Amino acid sequence: MYVEAIETFQKDKTIILKAIREPENLNKFHPFCKANTVEIWPGKGSIDNIEYLNGLKYKRKFLKWDDNGYELEIERNRKLADVQWIVKGNESESSLRVRINPILPYKNRIKKWFFWHFYIKHKMQAYINNVLWGFKYYINTETRVGHNKFGKHSWFS
Repeated sequence: MYVEAIETFQKDKTIILKAIREPENLNKFHPFCKANTVEIWPGKGSIDNIEYLNGLKYKRKFLKWDDNGYELEIERNRKLADVQWIVKGNESESSLRVRINPILPYKNRIKKWFFWHFYIKHKMQAYINNVLWGFKYYINTETRVGHNKFGKHSWFS
């Protein structure tokens, strides 16, 4: 079970990689981010924190960091998701794919399936679409994305 969003750019892959690797980068392009602060940076083993507009706080721990992006896990009292930020491309065009694999707390397979297909998947897809739209806006305009720029989200706004 996962959701993902992909955006393409008429920009060098290194520009996209640089933008996602900047410390506190979510402050620039994440439409639901109130604050993104660094504990340890950069590379594998990095740790940062995100506070959403509604006050929710999560920790991001970076497990892999390479020439194509990074992989991290998100936690708040427990591991909530595995996330990949993957950049592909060359000097003239590139793409960024963000995939979220949530760790759902339901033991019952039927309950898990039901909540995933009828609620969680749709909320998470809307969330990650907004994040990628924010990134694309930021990369193309070099302008910080405003809060809730593409609409509010019931989990994070």
